[in-house]
Amino acid sequence: MSQPNRGRNSQAKNHLITIVLALIIAGLATWLGYGRDHVSADPNATAAPGVTATATATPMPGDGLTVTYLDVGQGDCTLLQCDGQVMLIDAAEGDQANKITAYLKQHGVTAIDYLVCTHAHADHCGGMKAVIAAFPVRTLYSSVTSSSNGAFQRVMRAAETANLAITVPNVGDTFSLGSATVTVLGPQQHYSDVNNQSLILRVDYGSNAFLFTGDAEYESETDVLDAGENVRCDVLKAGHHGSHTSTGYRLLYEAQPKYAVISCGADNEYGHPHDDTLSRLRDADVTVYRTDRNGTIVCRSNAERVAFETEKGKRPTATPRKGQSVGYVGNIKSKKFHLSTCSSVQDIQQSNRITFASRAAAVKQGYSPCRACRP
Repeated sequence: MSQPNRGRNSQAKNHLITIVLALIIAGLATWLGYGRDHVSADPNATAAPGVTATATATPMPGDGLTVTYLDVGQGDCTLLQCDGQVMLIDAAEGDQANKITAYLKQHGVTAIDYLVCTHAHADHCGGMKAVIAAFPVRTLYSSVTSSSNGAFQRVMRAAETANLAITVPNVGDTFSLGSATVTVLGPQQHYSDVNNQSLILRVDYGSNAFLFTGDAEYESETDVLDAGENVRCDVLKAGHHGSHTSTGYRLLYEAQPKYAVISCGADNEYGHPHDDTLSRLRDADVTVYRTDRNGTIVCRSNAERVAFETEKGKRPTATPRKGQSVGYVGNIKSKKFHLSTCSSVQDIQQSNRITFASRAAAVKQGYSPCRACRP
């Protein structure tokens, strides 16, 4: 009768040892920094097909590439984390500085490997002074080293205080962010327009790619494309907060993004994103996330596919102007094609009109785009 009791006691002892060992291992994991905190995301968020929207863990080394588009009102600020390295692209207006630094600290950032100022406008560099003061910055990239812009001058002084050089990267330069690769695509030349002077970056991680264009407009976009730069991407950061002067059809045709993120403030005075931009994105079959509607947007890549999480539960969308049908109308005589909304279309005689289902179809038939509506 004693044999079964000894067996049960032995099993109980082994089970107890297993539990104790598990608790010790869990404690060590937490102490070593592998514990996980939740991202502020709405678990009821509605995602587009093929996109997940859940509250998941803070990115840690080995978790892949995480790209966070912070909701900073009418400005830009994007945090990239990969294999323990950190890149921050822009830092919004100065009144968003506390929000930005707090978010970074809450999400495990203790130092910034690359701080990028796409261009010298306050809605992109206003919070950088505070970022430089709050974190050790190893490299500061900018499209310029000096500017008359007051916000950028504060960045210059903060960099000098931190003994941090401002470096203007060259087109074609590459650098590593963990196991991701960052490539400088623009600006292709010096522009008098500050927006066009924006740094343009592509971030590759496995088979996934992200494109960041700052506030670059058609001129700079066209120069990048004419230079033959590789702009293919899964996720496009729409230029200039969704302005109609950026994110042209040609860029969308070459980049072929599945998703776009627009950073803009709710009910902003500029009307961003503009209806024309949303129409182009819709025409290119791009799913759109917007910080004014979705709040902070987190995109994670495992090197093969991307998944989105949003702070607010609004469905991502790309909506054209109400009542507007997007299409292309060509002039058989001039061999030019236009957006259906272009004012030049009404001057084309009906007998000289030809319609196209897509931009690619017009180009394939030898038609060139109108310089006014830039289809």
